[in-house]
Amino acid sequence: MKTLCVASFCILALATSSFAASVTVADNTAALPGIAPATAALLLDAGLSVHNAGGGKRTVEAKNFHCDERNNGALDPSDVHAGLETLTCRINSKNQKGTHAGQPFGDRRALRDVLQKIQDSSASGGTTFSDCATGYCGVFAKSITCTIDTSIQDFGTGGRWSCTYVDGQ
Repeated sequence: MKTLCVASFCILALATSSFAASVTVADNTAALPGIAPATAALLLDAGLSVHNAGGGKRTVEAKNFHCDERNNGALDPSDVHAGLETLTCRINSKNQKGTHAGQPFGDRRALRDVLQKIQDSSASGGTTFSDCATGYCGVFAKSITCTIDTSIQDFGTGGRWSCTYVDGQ
């Protein structure tokens, strides 16, 4: 009986890890204009490493992006945080409330807003990055990988930036 329970648990663990959804957004995706270049800029501005993918393409990736977002509406009005949300985000982190693992991410509001726009879009592909309940939201992306095609020199024609977002939910 114990073996059956352990085997069932292992199968469930493997199955749940395969439920992660992903969506790829190119710079010319009509439903999400400007999202791919904005994301690429945020990752580059954060100082993440750029890797040569060959053929004039470069990639930059943020792994395990996690945010704790708290609504401070219930605070005493004399508190300076009253009515304002607090947001802390990290990369290389755990998808766990209040974690301090990983490195702080500076442009947290901008990247959180990008993920929310994707989640709310008809082009989201079923990705879900945020989970909210009673004054708290957890935001998590298993990975965000942007590809920059440096062989495309005309930035207005499209095809230079493309980002893939994996939710890990």
